[in-house]
Amino acid sequence: MKMKSKWLATVLSVGLLTAVLIGCNNGNNSDGAEKGEAGPDATKKLNIVNGKIEPAASFTTVMGVNPSFKYREGESITDNVFTRWAEDKFGVQIKTLWTGGGTDGSYNTKLKLMLSANDELPDIIISANPDNTNLLIESGKFMEVEEVFEKYASPTWKRALADIKDPWLPVTRDGKKMAIPGTSTEYGQSNNVLWIRQDWLDKLKLKAPTTIEELETVMDAFVNQDPDGNGQKDTFALDFAMKDKMTGSTLGDGSWIFGLYGAMPGRWYPGEDGKLQNGSILPGVKQGLMKMKEWKDKGYFASDIALHDPNTIVTAVTSNKVGIVAAPSFFIQYPGSMLLATNPTAMFKPYPLPHGVNGPALHTYFTISGGTVINKDISDEALQAYFHYMNSMYAVYESDNPLEYFKGFQEGYQYVVKDGKIVTDEKEIPGGKINSNDYIFGSMPDVSSKMKEITLKVAKKEELTEKDRAFMQALGIADDTNPLQRIVYDAMLISMDEESSRVREHYMGPVTSTMSSRNELLQKMQMETFSKIIYGQSPVDAFDQFVEKWKSSGGDTITKEVNEWYDSVK
Repeated sequence: MKMKSKWLATVLSVGLLTAVLIGCNNGNNSDGAEKGEAGPDATKKLNIVNGKIEPAASFTTVMGVNPSFKYREGESITDNVFTRWAEDKFGVQIKTLWTGGGTDGSYNTKLKLMLSANDELPDIIISANPDNTNLLIESGKFMEVEEVFEKYASPTWKRALADIKDPWLPVTRDGKKMAIPGTSTEYGQSNNVLWIRQDWLDKLKLKAPTTIEELETVMDAFVNQDPDGNGQKDTFALDFAMKDKMTGSTLGDGSWIFGLYGAMPGRWYPGEDGKLQNGSILPGVKQGLMKMKEWKDKGYFASDIALHDPNTIVTAVTSNKVGIVAAPSFFIQYPGSMLLATNPTAMFKPYPLPHGVNGPALHTYFTISGGTVINKDISDEALQAYFHYMNSMYAVYESDNPLEYFKGFQEGYQYVVKDGKIVTDEKEIPGGKINSNDYIFGSMPDVSSKMKEITLKVAKKEELTEKDRAFMQALGIADDTNPLQRIVYDAMLISMDEESSRVREHYMGPVTSTMSSRNELLQKMQMETFSKIIYGQSPVDAFDQFVEKWKSSGGDTITKEVNEWYDSVK
């Protein structure tokens, strides 16, 4: 269930935490594989013997605390088997100045207070939250990173960034690269698929829908033909997260409904003229709102849909009340497994999103973006320690035995070796099984091409080499022996087939001057208009009035600013 752990950590802590990056090189070169692990103006190299700095060197950081992580007695996010392993193997001490709650907002609050109060700054901060990344960059307290990265990052780390499309754009300001982008990517894991109660389809002798019309047939049956067999009309067909925002939820995203009509609210993406447009004001959104009102009037989703968020969706799923949810591949494990625990005959199965009026439904997908900032006043020793750590972590991809490379913090936590074989059974591990990969500073090192190669082999049931299996265990790539994990991989393959119809966010620049003063107003105006149309409190033509007001209330100016940035980078 490792993929469940990985995805749950993301879902629970997006916006907060330390996520998304780590670096590497061959840590076994006594000279330092980067040809001099030091700052640009440094004159003294650290002493590196067999991949280990002697005596040990350190860098400081701050961390968000994820409440879903488990620890052995006496361990914590700041002192655990991984931090001890990093010091023993690489001679690098990772010192944490403070921690904050990842899900209660206290990490974000402490970060803002630290910057405004001119408190002591850490050497390194990893941010998975674009807002926090902007805050850090705009503080002026962190260095331009291009020179040090080009000079001291290993080829493996650089290759990891090269696997990602436009990784530097979100962290570039006035042509300067102000943070090192994260390298964690996804291979169909975060694209939405349509999760449908297969047991309900089977009972009502229905096929999975492929068009809007077929979808409506299924939804009508899920509401009116007693799919749960309790003799009451107490089920609804579709659930999605509408509270606070209409699209982009990590669980129960509703973007695909608008995507049936060729529009994607809340995203900037190119129009026919090649310029970026805001999807919230496109004609297809009006059609989507009309359809959502129709579905609500027919009872296809809950009457209080405006209050639904991921938590209410989990409740609906686990209480056996909903038949269709759009979500990424982790859905079957969370909350799907919770439903199975109380209703073993229930089963959600993944299907492609239905086709819309002009082909496959457009859809958005869940992403994390951010980067690592480096303190302008970092010492040469701390900078050397940081790059040595990063490069050494990525050296796992250069190792002949990745499982052996990481065994110092994984064995005894994620597995034990018995009779020469890896055993991952919870009952066989003294103290219980714990995912020590969660403790890694940043996240698991990710060279997309290699991770994707192995993940796809497993998903497609292709033959694996022994080295592939070693990478699987070391990097936390789950096998498919667990039935739910097999469904996860099925969903991944479906979502990868839909890559061409997903709409990525093309604006990755800083908050513009007009955004900072007008975005809150525009978003509030959008939510009120869309909600009133869906609930029948305003006619659908209120959308046209919204578009005009959006443009005159700062939208046109923001569009101009967005395209000025786009022209400067494309």
